[in-house]
Amino acid sequence: MQIRPKHTLALLAAAAMVVLPSFAHEGDGKARDRQKPVYGPVYRESEGGVAGGTFAASGVALKSWFPLNTLDVASTSGNSCWGYISPAGREYAIIGISSGTAWVEVTDPANAQLRAFRTGPTSLWRDMRVFGNICYCASEGGSGVQIFDMSQLDATGTVSVLGTINTPTGTNAATHTLAIDTVSGTLFRAGGGSNGLRMYDVNTTPGNPPYVGAWSSVYVHEMTPKTYTTGVYAGKQIAFCCGGGNGGNVNTGLYIVDVTNKAAPVQLGFVTYPGARYCHQGWLSADLKYFYINDELDEGNTTTTTDTIVIDVQTLATPTYVGKFTNGNVAIGHNLFTVGNLLLEANYRSGMRVFDLGASVTNPPEVAYFDTYPSSDAPNFNGLWNVWPYFPSGTIIGSDLERGLFVWRLQVDAANFELVGTAPTFVSPVGTSTIDMRVLASSGHTINPSTVKMNITGSNGANVAVPMSSLGSNIYRAIFPSDACTTLASYTFTASNNVGDTSTDPTSRSTTYALGSTEVLLDTFETNLGWTGGITGDTATSGQWVRADPVGTTAQPEDDHTAVGTLCWITGNGAVGGTVGVADVDGGTTTLLSPALNLAGFSEPMISYHRWYSNNQGASAGLDTMPVEISGNNGVTWVQMELVAENAGAWVRKAFRVRDYITPTTQVRVRFIARDLDSGSVIEAGVDDFHVYNLQCPAILLGDLNGDGVVNAADLTIMLNAWGSSNAAADINGNGVVGAEDISMLLNGWTG
Repeated sequence: MQIRPKHTLALLAAAAMVVLPSFAHEGDGKARDRQKPVYGPVYRESEGGVAGGTFAASGVALKSWFPLNTLDVASTSGNSCWGYISPAGREYAIIGISSGTAWVEVTDPANAQLRAFRTGPTSLWRDMRVFGNICYCASEGGSGVQIFDMSQLDATGTVSVLGTINTPTGTNAATHTLAIDTVSGTLFRAGGGSNGLRMYDVNTTPGNPPYVGAWSSVYVHEMTPKTYTTGVYAGKQIAFCCGGGNGGNVNTGLYIVDVTNKAAPVQLGFVTYPGARYCHQGWLSADLKYFYINDELDEGNTTTTTDTIVIDVQTLATPTYVGKFTNGNVAIGHNLFTVGNLLLEANYRSGMRVFDLGASVTNPPEVAYFDTYPSSDAPNFNGLWNVWPYFPSGTIIGSDLERGLFVWRLQVDAANFELVGTAPTFVSPVGTSTIDMRVLASSGHTINPSTVKMNITGSNGANVAVPMSSLGSNIYRAIFPSDACTTLASYTFTASNNVGDTSTDPTSRSTTYALGSTEVLLDTFETNLGWTGGITGDTATSGQWVRADPVGTTAQPEDDHTAVGTLCWITGNGAVGGTVGVADVDGGTTTLLSPALNLAGFSEPMISYHRWYSNNQGASAGLDTMPVEISGNNGVTWVQMELVAENAGAWVRKAFRVRDYITPTTQVRVRFIARDLDSGSVIEAGVDDFHVYNLQCPAILLGDLNGDGVVNAADLTIMLNAWGSSNAAADINGNGVVGAEDISMLLNGWTG
């Protein structure tokens, strides 16, 4: 399944970031790269909407999404997540955020519901683990380990506080991560200050577990416990520890420790690997033969891609490095887990990545992904922190630093979509145009005909699901609903199979409500038709508008938008191989001004263009905007058409009806104002394929009160309901009251 990338939701303004008081280890990138949270409403697949269209994905279906503000309004960042299955089988996501811990029921993943929230020490780092109906939650904010009772989640949706672990007295109250060996009933605290492992017996009194031992030879960043039940290690409780000296930075690697005797742990083995920078976290394969590791810093050392390290641990005393693999992406690897033959990784800016260990245990192919950070895959500490894939239902959850909780299902494509004929450039405003799609089920399944829909967003901004009728031979027809002439509508198609998997057609289409159009101007900027880059009054010290073949960076496009062509207007143009900020907008404003456009005499002139905008890098990222304005009097006065703030990382087409802003004249001008008004951010903008055209709309029929192109009983009903009022829409003769003369005029125009 392909969910279309790089479209941006209309989200609420993000709150300013706070400076958090605690750090997991010196110079931690998560603190250095902090960005504003992305706030917005809850998305649930069951309620419809277009949130799924925001993220690039393949083989993963977004079921629900809880931005940080929907979990707690005080939250400014997300961190780890875990899962809880109640005795009744109900499934809950537990997510840590800067202000505390939230519980979201995901039993129906497409209709997830927030059930509980408990505050905790303010911290960028938080981790949680579950034993029975108890949740242990710790943070780098200190105050020990919180203990929560989840036994009433099903009945009342509440979580109560049982106590706090602060033993042994005198040790650092902070904790970086937690782990629980459910077989032995041991809770492990890893990290926090310079700590290794601290261990507690949660079998005895889960609400107040006694401290039973420690292993402090090195700093332990994260650990994976395993009690062996068969083979030469049967009965042994083993801790696979990722860490090293000096906060994990020296002799970093995998330490294998026998913790069967908690009072006297014994290190059995150690292994590092080529290019090791910071051994962060890892997990065992299902057969216990291999341990997979993500190194949190190696992207900047010996390689430019995300590598997963593979260690053979069949002999615990002599673990062996056997290789590494990559999907070619440069985003930083953070946390990973195995379930069956799948390896799921939370790789920061590239989101969740799924690999098939059944194909190869040392070089598995990537088979699915969901990118939670749409604008970039750069090696920065933003995006997806953790995944948890162990719900019996197959639901998967992920926790994101800026975007909160994601609820997913892995899926094969439920349906493949094939357009029959061509997509219409224009559709009738009166609701008579159609489109046909061939919808084919994946192997072994059938399409549920009642689920085949066209989802269209028109003039009112709401998404409307239009049921499609079967024509036979797997072909379905949709009728475009009526809408106002000049409306630019976007639409796509969805269908579900007989087991409930849903697919969305990967092609996002658009159409215009009109009978046709007449071209006025198409400027691809391959030659200069009179545009001006930079005007009197501009204050930018760099990054002024230039017409050029762009040199790509992580903020600027590599190519223009025109299919055949190379030039566009962009803000500055650095040298090949230059840094991202070498030619961006700095120190003020720079204006791109169109020549005068003669639009007088056109009934419905439209202006469209493709624009690029990026302002998502740097300490003040996201604080600047780019106004796009239009004037009907040669620039004496201006009206804003849009205020660009989205960081799509792509060329985005926008179209505007000129009469919504000004009266068309012979002196129409358009300007784009790229500006750097805040410090510490990278700003790049571009414009290409500027298009002016005139739409042809149906003639207005006297008495057609509902705009459907005919005068009939529906219009008469509207007039009778407005009888005696001053309803301007029904007052055909304009005398201020709806009466007999209006009915007479309507009947004279009757078309039936």
